[in-house]
Amino acid sequence: MPAHDPLFHPVFLGRRAAMESPPFEAFPPNGRSPWSGPDSSRRDLDFHVRHYRIALDVDFAKKEIRGRVALTIEAVRDGLREAVLDAAELRIASVRAGSRRLSHAVDGARLRVTLPKALGRGRRVTLEVAYAATPRKGFFFTGPTEAEPERPATAWTQGQADDTHWWMPCLESTESRATLEQIVTVPAGFRVIGNGRLVARRTNRRARTVTWHWKQETAHPAYLTSLIVGKYAEIKDRAGDTPLQYYVPRGEERIGRAVFRKTPKMIAAFERAFGHPYPYPKYAQTTVADFTYGGMENTSATTMFDRMLQMPGDSLDEGYDSLVAHELAHQWWGDLVTCRHWSEGWLNEGFATYAEIIWREADTGREDADFARLEQMCSYLVEDSSEYRRRIVETRYEYATEIFDRHLYEKGALVLHMLRSVVGDEPWRRSLKRYLARHAFGPVETSDLRRAFEEETGRNLAWFFDQWVHGGGHPEVRVTRRYDEETRALTLILEQTQAEDGVTPVFRLPMMLEVVAGGKRVRIPIEFRERRETHQIPLPSRPRYVALDPEHHVMKILDFPRTDEELRYGLVHSPHMLERVRCARELARHADPRTIAALLASLRGDSFWGVRSAAAVSLGEIGTRVPGLAERIGSAGLRAHTRVRRAVIWALGTIADDAALKLLKRCATTEKSTFNAGWALIGIAKAGRTGAFETLRGELERPSHRDMLPILILDGMAILKDPRALDLILERTEPRYRNETRGGATRALGKLGIATEPVVTRLVALLRDPWFRVRTAAAWSLGKLKPPQAEGAIVEAMKSESHDQVRYGFREALERIRAAR
Repeated sequence: MPAHDPLFHPVFLGRRAAMESPPFEAFPPNGRSPWSGPDSSRRDLDFHVRHYRIALDVDFAKKEIRGRVALTIEAVRDGLREAVLDAAELRIASVRAGSRRLSHAVDGARLRVTLPKALGRGRRVTLEVAYAATPRKGFFFTGPTEAEPERPATAWTQGQADDTHWWMPCLESTESRATLEQIVTVPAGFRVIGNGRLVARRTNRRARTVTWHWKQETAHPAYLTSLIVGKYAEIKDRAGDTPLQYYVPRGEERIGRAVFRKTPKMIAAFERAFGHPYPYPKYAQTTVADFTYGGMENTSATTMFDRMLQMPGDSLDEGYDSLVAHELAHQWWGDLVTCRHWSEGWLNEGFATYAEIIWREADTGREDADFARLEQMCSYLVEDSSEYRRRIVETRYEYATEIFDRHLYEKGALVLHMLRSVVGDEPWRRSLKRYLARHAFGPVETSDLRRAFEEETGRNLAWFFDQWVHGGGHPEVRVTRRYDEETRALTLILEQTQAEDGVTPVFRLPMMLEVVAGGKRVRIPIEFRERRETHQIPLPSRPRYVALDPEHHVMKILDFPRTDEELRYGLVHSPHMLERVRCARELARHADPRTIAALLASLRGDSFWGVRSAAAVSLGEIGTRVPGLAERIGSAGLRAHTRVRRAVIWALGTIADDAALKLLKRCATTEKSTFNAGWALIGIAKAGRTGAFETLRGELERPSHRDMLPILILDGMAILKDPRALDLILERTEPRYRNETRGGATRALGKLGIATEPVVTRLVALLRDPWFRVRTAAAWSLGKLKPPQAEGAIVEAMKSESHDQVRYGFREALERIRAAR
């Protein structure tokens, strides 16, 4: 179990991660298991595909695609006689080279083509495959549902990680890059959006169809191929000379313009930070229903989920600027340079996640960016503590989607920030520029990034990449100190207490020590490399205040006891926002009147909302020991910033006395933020007083964007463990409710923990639900309930399941059920 560091708290999670972490449970949760999996190292390549020419008809009535794909392949070695393409569940009609029909065979998810003659290294041949498909993944048809009968019909692709071959024959390799043409015929009234530039559009009035011709002249891997068909409104914009398009359903133009309005400024900010111009002739962003992720960075044509189509007032505590920035940044990190193998995927996702920090720094300032780093650390800690610890570069996995996790995204971003802090801002930017210029439109590995930084800075950075990328975990640092009046020296004893588990190293840690002594603030660089080290720092007098790594550049758990007087001084006087957050949180251990007064003053008056939030959280913890604080916390913080109000609501839910519950009930009905209102109701449920169920049920029909509030209320009902909730939750798994509610209700059945026969029967039926997130939720709940009779049903459902994310969920559910025998 990791050491506890009060700096990290569920209130400090971004909203997406906070939805998945119960706010009133211990943080971070524990239950780590060893990482394991089969070896999935990079495949050998016999050839590259250099160009795809796709000609398709899209049939919405049959949910089918038909057409031809011409692939120009180039041999990697001499004597290539057979081309083995990736192709899953495609109905192959013929394969030709020019006018010559070629022998071919379908072998599972492979299409084996006998070439007309042996190819020498570097020689090319074009193969044309005629086929049809009713894809189960990779290409999706969405449209009206029982709950949303007016939802428009749309078709869209999603290739990451290796799903493009479910709708077209291709070579699924992140290191093989091809140019692309897409010639797509759709019913009249539908628009086609693709990679690159639109070169032609032809209308066939007799057939009532339109054919769109998109062409991309810069090469990219197959997984970044994008094809979207729908009845969209187009919003035009520009970023310098680059045309921008935002595609949203008709009638949503005002919202779409508001959501994407900062894109031109983001492009300018990233061009400055990365030292490389935006690399494509246009940038499009399109929203689709039921998307598999938040967004996908297809080259020059990003796909987004439609949840982001909300006006700013719909969700006051979170907009979607970070998502827009993340997917845009991928046009450099992932598209311009692409990880050679998914095990190196942090070079895509870690960079895009850190680009969110870079954008915040440019848009809303350094303190907001620093707090976002704290959110990322909290998110990573949840996974590291409760699920598994792994190296960032990891080749052991069954499905590539398994490693698209908090290690790849958030920890990857934190590692990049530490690299920036080690080398300095200017060398950092020069190194990124060198890396992009050298590897543009090609594959990369971690060694390429390291080489660019070492060449630009002159430093040996092997130690950095070895411990942070090729090692796992993070340091847990315990600090003790004493000041000797005779020698006038401060002695620091630093210990690394993280477990010796074969994955987590002893870290080399360069950090800044900040000391206030003799009326002066002094910054002293220190570095330690061993399990235990002692450092002596000459000081003219006993220090009033000592802080280690006050800007929190280093990802770590820190145990550094300080006096309440010292912490109160830091809370008021530290110039570093994250250090003030730390001081506020460490003061929760104290409960004297001066500490309470200092925290209340910080809650009312600190210049940054994150510090005020930290003060509220600590006051909530103190309020469980000191009566009468709820009203003082409420009056100080319930008219503040949205995130501060969330922290106050958490504090009231933790105190849970009569005064706190009265305020929570008021928040539940008057809070402008839907998410905050939901947390207030969860706080009421956590208290478990008489009438809590009725309070939650009374708010269940309250409208909210994409049903966020009902989902939170169902979680609150699960906390209550009240059998009366069972029928309400079961009802909301039915098709007459939106998919988001159905997914939330399905998970709530597992959280409720009542494994009646109707519950198990319903969950088993949901294993074959049309929406993949409901299927995943059903498996998760069965894994929580562990009914032995569900084992066979999961095994059977797994045989026909195509989605890797769902198969992974099925596998975990089976492991839980079998372990409970």
